[in-house]
This record gives sequence, structure tokens and C-alpha cells, in this order.
Amino acid sequence: MQGSISAIIPTFNRSSYLGEAVEALLNQTRPLSQILIWDDGSSDDTPDVARRLLSADQTGVLAYFRAENQGKSAALNAAMKEVRGDYVWICDDDDIACPDAAEKLGHVLDTGTAGIAAGAHVRFSVAAGSAEKTFFGIGYWPDLSSGSVIRHLLEDIFFFQNASLVRRSCYETIGPFREDLSRSIDYEMFVRLGTRFPIEMIDDVVFFQRKHEGLRGPAAQQHAAASSEAVWFEADRAIFADLRPRLPIAFYAALFKADSQDLALRAGHLQRGCVYARRGDWAAAIEDFEIAVDMDPSRGLSATEIGIALRTMAGKHGSTQAYLSPVRGQLLALARRGTAGKTLVNAFGRGSIWRAREALTNRDFRQFSRIAAFCARAGIRPRPSLQAADLCERDYPQAEAYRW
Repeated sequence: MQGSISAIIPTFNRSSYLGEAVEALLNQTRPLSQILIWDDGSSDDTPDVARRLLSADQTGVLAYFRAENQGKSAALNAAMKEVRGDYVWICDDDDIACPDAAEKLGHVLDTGTAGIAAGAHVRFSVAAGSAEKTFFGIGYWPDLSSGSVIRHLLEDIFFFQNASLVRRSCYETIGPFREDLSRSIDYEMFVRLGTRFPIEMIDDVVFFQRKHEGLRGPAAQQHAAASSEAVWFEADRAIFADLRPRLPIAFYAALFKADSQDLALRAGHLQRGCVYARRGDWAAAIEDFEIAVDMDPSRGLSATEIGIALRTMAGKHGSTQAYLSPVRGQLLALARRGTAGKTLVNAFGRGSIWRAREALTNRDFRQFSRIAAFCARAGIRPRPSLQAADLCERDYPQAEAYRW
């Protein structure tokens, strides 16, 4: 049986893009039951554009709401109260859904048990004075051939609201969007959803993400596109700082299958350390690394655990602090904690090689020297694993993992 789909378009001063976003939803191969435009107090001609769209709508699914500017989270929370569909599709006002997006994502939820269905996207831009779209790839996207979707998501966001369809019951369980965040509200919500409900990915591209130089964020906290990465980085750090005391280490351990719970727990601590290192929270990361290697100091790391260590140094925000005092010394000191620590530090060195190449490519010779010095002390020769293949990563966490 097919579930009904409600789409929400929160919008603020994007009247020049809004029409194209709405038309893409009206022309889906699987018709939507609702399309809610929530105007967050726009000061441009958004109300006029919305009225024209409503007058031209022959389906009767389009509705327009307007409120004082309070930010995207508040707009979404208000719009959620109007949702009647079984599934919720949140679409940005400057992006364009593929015609068959609702059909493909809806099929996943219709036929399976996942709480969230998600797909890929392609970025595009339109030059000033031109109507022609230039497409230029997907941006950051992990290798999903191994590991659970939630593990990849905890390490970095890679799919977006436009590319996801969520059961309304999941939103009702999780609670509202956080209104104290100016950025990364989608990431924070995806982490909450993904740690409580399974995510099912499809390979298809389901929307086109527009890249442009307009301002981002609510009216009181707007910033230019060029500064988005720094703003996102700080927002992500705050989100995960709040998450740490709430998400139990048992959830991270449940991402792994092992002959003993202790092995899965060690991998869980390494994985949580990786997540926080990629957020730039090295103090939290090192705390987990120390716990992990002290659990069984004489036991070397498995290939799965070495993979975690390699990913620790590969975050999209960089790993600059790892090569500076005091973090550098704290990481290298792990080698004094037995075979497990030596193997871990060696993997950190191996994972830093591509960072050194990156620094050379960017002609950042000071950074290259720091990384090279770190690698020399960490050791970058491959070491044989002392642990047999008794630990592996789960592609899907077991159902009980979500009950925390």
C-alpha cells in the first residue's frame, strides 16, 4: 500500500528560485498529497510569487503560509503541524527535485521497514544572465560499499533533506527541529533520526542542488556562501558536543559484529573517537582512543579497527590540530600503551600521508613539514594485524541498537 507524501518548502527571500522548486514537486511522477510553502517572513516578492503559483495549481495540493521571520527550524516546526501525509519530504526553496524522486523514495518506505529513505544529488549553478545549468558533481560522498549508513552519517553528512523521505511517525517520535541552531539543523535532525530508525539508501540521483552566492541562515544570523564551511564546522561541533552524553557507547559498539562484546566495545570507542576527531574535538577523541587501547593493550588492531584509524585523519574539515601541540603529543603517546597503541598510532601516520600530499599540492610547506614530522614519529610502515578476522562492521545495526 502506498503512503501519502507531504512536502514542505520553507522559504525566505528566494522568490527568484521558489517557482522552479515548486513546479518540480507539482510535476512528480508520483503525485504528492500536500505541498506546503512556509514563508518565513520574506521581505521580497515571495507572497506574490506564491499567490501566482496557487492560482495556477490545478491539483489543489498547494498551500501557502506566512509567519514572522524566526528561522528555518521554527518554520519547519510550524509547518509540521499542518502535515497530513504518511511521509514527509522537506525541500529547500532553491533546489530542484528530479521528476521521479517521490516515486523512488516512496517505494522504499512502502515496501520496507526503514524509517528514512535517501538518495544522491548533483550540484549545479547558473551563470548570471544565463538560463543554462552547469552541473559539476556531487561533492563529498563516502564509499557506501561497506559499513552502515548511520556510521557514515555520524562521520559526516553526505545526503540532504531534499534527498530524503521520512515517515511522519519518526518525526513525531524524535520531536521538533532545534530552534537554537542557525546552521546544520538538517544534520542534527538526521543524526537523531538515524540513531533511532534505520536508513535505506538508493543509488539514484533524486535532486539537483543549486550552488549560488546568496546569503545563508536566518535574517538575524545571515552569512555569505563563502563562509559557510566555517559556520557549518562550528555548528557540527556544537551538535556533537551535545550528543556525546546522550548517545550511549553501546550504540557505537552495535555497529560492529565480534566474537566477544569486549571486541565490539573497543571498536565502538575507536569509532566514537574517529567521529569526534573529524569534528575537531580531539580532547573527546583522545579520551576514547585511550580507553580503547587500554582495554586489551597486548592485542593488535584488526583490519576493521585500522580502517577506523585511517578515517580519523580523513575528515572533510581537515585534521590540522593533530599535527600541532598538545594534540600531536597526546596522539603519539598512545604508542606507549602496548601493541594496541602502537598499531593505532602507526595507522594514524599512514592515514596522514594523503594529508601531506594535499599540503604539497596546496604549496603549504609549513603544514607539510608538520605532517611529515608526525608521520616519522608515528611510523608509516604497514604492521601485521595481531587480531584475526573476528571483528567486522555491520552493514545494518541490529534492531535493538536503536532502542536507547
